[in-house]
Amino acid sequence: MASCALGWATQAVVSRVRRPGRGRTRHLGTDKRSGRRVGRASTCRASIAAHEHAHARDESSVRAFLSERTVLLTGSTGFLAKVFLEKLLWEQPDVRKVFLVIAPRGAQTAEDRLAKEIIAAPLFDRLRARHGADFEAFAFAKLVPVAGDLGVDGLGLSPEAESAIEKETDVVVHSAATTTFDERFDVAVNINTLGPRRVLALAKRCENLKVMCHVSTAFVNGLRVGPAAERAFRVGDSVANELAERKKNRDSFSARGASLDAPKPPAAAAKEKGVDPYEEIALAFAEAEACDRAESGEGASERMTRLGSKRALANGWQDTYVFTKAMGEQILSAERDDVPLVIVRPSIVEGALSEPFPGWIEGVRMADPLILAYGKGLIRGFVGDKQGVLDIVPVDAVVNVMLAALARKAGEARPSREARPSDELEPLSGDVDDIAVYHVATSTLNPLNFEKFLRIVSGHFAEHPLADKRSGDAIVPDANIEVFSSRLAFEVDTWLRQDGVRFAGVSLLEKLKPGSMSRADRRKKVVAQKTWEQLKGMGELYAPYTSYAARFSSTNVQTLRKSLSPSDARAFPFELESLDWREYLSSVHIPGLLKHALRIEPRGEKKEGKEKQN
Repeated sequence: MASCALGWATQAVVSRVRRPGRGRTRHLGTDKRSGRRVGRASTCRASIAAHEHAHARDESSVRAFLSERTVLLTGSTGFLAKVFLEKLLWEQPDVRKVFLVIAPRGAQTAEDRLAKEIIAAPLFDRLRARHGADFEAFAFAKLVPVAGDLGVDGLGLSPEAESAIEKETDVVVHSAATTTFDERFDVAVNINTLGPRRVLALAKRCENLKVMCHVSTAFVNGLRVGPAAERAFRVGDSVANELAERKKNRDSFSARGASLDAPKPPAAAAKEKGVDPYEEIALAFAEAEACDRAESGEGASERMTRLGSKRALANGWQDTYVFTKAMGEQILSAERDDVPLVIVRPSIVEGALSEPFPGWIEGVRMADPLILAYGKGLIRGFVGDKQGVLDIVPVDAVVNVMLAALARKAGEARPSREARPSDELEPLSGDVDDIAVYHVATSTLNPLNFEKFLRIVSGHFAEHPLADKRSGDAIVPDANIEVFSSRLAFEVDTWLRQDGVRFAGVSLLEKLKPGSMSRADRRKKVVAQKTWEQLKGMGELYAPYTSYAARFSSTNVQTLRKSLSPSDARAFPFELESLDWREYLSSVHIPGLLKHALRIEPRGEKKEGKEKQN
């Protein structure tokens, strides 16, 4: 989850470890470190050979569905959407066209951002290897940048672009969102709640529409406890009401000496008092207008941020992000009419397991600040549930579910007779008005215990320590890693690790004897205080996710996989049950995070600049 809350990762962590040299020319499609493409050449060649072999006897109904389709994609400059786009072009080069809604940024046009942020990205290296000198011609022929803004009615499209999209589009994929947990309420509502409504309105006008996919998040299940079904939210649904009804039923059964085996649905009266997204939208904008009149700058922003958190918690969601995403689902359920709709709910999306190549990641996701802070020796553990799970999933598994789900919903993906004895598709569970929902998650399929996660991270940095930026010495994190049962315990331990006791004493002496604190101590104190506050904020934001009580049912994901032909199962794998967590985290994800997202080298690796000089 890309969030401003992750800013500490690049300030407090990244700036204090070694990075490769800078200043060399960057060629289109390569990383800043020259030669990176060469390092992935064998992977690209293997991918091309395997893909050509598969196409020689192709029985893929997913590829068949995608052939000659025109796709509309939002959020295409984001991590998940880029991987989706690469996989789409890789598996089906005969896709007719992909409209990319891209917001101009400053002097950069949508076309500029397509060239610099998408086509030039290293994740397209295997496509670059396949097409050779013709890659850019291929990419620009297939990808059509369209200037637009998710936060504006009509998406800010020009009449010409809107007309072309309406006439040509077969498939709509909405992946754009603001993922800041503590976003201003009005901003989050505008993007995460009204954004899907605006995209849906455009989808309804598409003359040849076959299917729409909305990317949500598994954490829209909010503060639910236990199994969470793959079921879309409807207007009036409220997690707070569900929890209250569950407690009421438990108390009632307990009084009669019985036990409550399963959560009961909210009573009709509770539903009537549930969440109305239209009222929440009106509230958000009314309060924003009042704030702007009464206050300015940070005061208004803080007030709107507090309002979002308050409304989320009151209705049973842990933060503004997931609350506004849940309301986006409610509006889609209420207004979709006859649009074939798929909702894909990934959990914490992390680096690629295998495609486009192992370890590919862009930006710092939600679990990564914990990894980096421990590797740097800033923390000894994290607050969470020792027996709980950290629900993470590789990005390529999410993309494969998206593509397979699109084909299935559109009615094109049929199971082969090899896979199933009948041509009838197994029904999905929990459909609301025929909306297919998929939890691409691991908490029930392959649970990763939170303490185990921390121990895998600890083991990785014990074998591959980071290097201190100034001295070059190995950073040796505390091997006695711990899951703290409370935020207070985590904050106190982190304060001590930042030399809090010494700086408290120095500060006290400065008050008693002004001028006694040296300039160096002043500087160190400022850095330590800032780092501690950032880590403390991280604990506040992430604790609801490291002690998360819901477990995401993935029955529909399993049903989808069973429906795939052998060819599709090979081309679009998402067997999360067999994922080896130690191998994935230590050998794939953490090295990829350091290499691709942060340009951090483990201690002992030579910089390429030095290698060139030898």
